[in-house]
Amino acid sequence: MSSKKPQVKLSGSQLTRAQKRAMRSARQLRLSELSRAQKRAMMSAQRTAQRTAQGAQSAATTAQTAAQRTAEKLGPTAGQARDVASTGVYNARVWGAPRLDRAGAYIEKELAPRVGAMMRRTAKRLEPPQPKRRRGMATTLLLAGGALGAAGAIATRHNVARRQAEESASAPSERLSSVSDSESGSSGSDRARTS
Repeated sequence: MSSKKPQVKLSGSQLTRAQKRAMRSARQLRLSELSRAQKRAMMSAQRTAQRTAQGAQSAATTAQTAAQRTAEKLGPTAGQARDVASTGVYNARVWGAPRLDRAGAYIEKELAPRVGAMMRRTAKRLEPPQPKRRRGMATTLLLAGGALGAAGAIATRHNVARRQAEESASAPSERLSSVSDSESGSSGSDRARTS
């Protein structure tokens, strides 16, 4: 075991010139040794950085080359996949179109009428019954009176029309009789009646 001597730190005036010089030279020696170590470390770091940069550059070149090879291999494959997919889509359309047409015809001709009839039956079941209209005695009498009044008006109109027709048919014979009466000197009351 080595025993270390305790270092005594002296300050300012307590140090002699010789001691000060000795301390300076020791510091300079340490600094020169330290700078050599720093130089060695810097050189080692530079060498490591150069090696790392070279390794990264070669890795990038290798990756780029591999990517180009892969793209060259996959380029035709992608074109073939596009051709196969378009052929598959065409075949699916050829296969599916007639089946969809048949399904549409079935729905139009057979299924839709059945569904429509079923919906109508269901609607009739759901519809509430119509309430029976009960007319009161006053409403019935009013309607009967209105019907009698209308019948009376129609009958009156027919009678008036019949009278006018009779008068127009008998008018020429009355005129002749009135003319003959006037010649014979009949009274003015007969004339008033015919006019």
